[in-house]
Amino acid sequence: MSKTKLEENAAIEPAEPAEDGRGTDETARRVAQQAWISLAFWFAFGLFLEGLIGFRSPAYLQDPVRRELFRLAHTHGTVLGLFLLIVGLYLRKNLVALPKLVVRAVQLGVVLMPLGFLLGGVKHTETDPNALVFLVPVGGLLIIFGIVALALASFKKPD
Repeated sequence: MSKTKLEENAAIEPAEPAEDGRGTDETARRVAQQAWISLAFWFAFGLFLEGLIGFRSPAYLQDPVRRELFRLAHTHGTVLGLFLLIVGLYLRKNLVALPKLVVRAVQLGVVLMPLGFLLGGVKHTETDPNALVFLVPVGGLLIIFGIVALALASFKKPD
């Protein structure tokens, strides 16, 4: 009796994940965990900023540089958390195969960019953020690298 094509495919063992971490469930799970933690943190930070406005905190309201940088940190952190969640879903559904280097670059960039805004606004001069704001372009470059790699990988079918 011959096996149908479906039965033959069902008997095939799933392939071992590549050594570089491409498309593994563990990588997707870690990316999604970081995304949820990031979203929780930056949403809570946004509520904290609302509290500073509600309680009329002079350290926040009378400091335009701090106010702007904290808003940028909250906004970028939230949006990049959503972006990271999408990357995790893409990896989980095997829609793309990304090298571990790309995934780690995106994960690091998602942390560095909003953190640069936040730390740049903590202690600063009257008109300029402090030197830690240079984390922003580093994070931005890592994220752009990841986006380009993700775009290129979307043209290929994963292995």
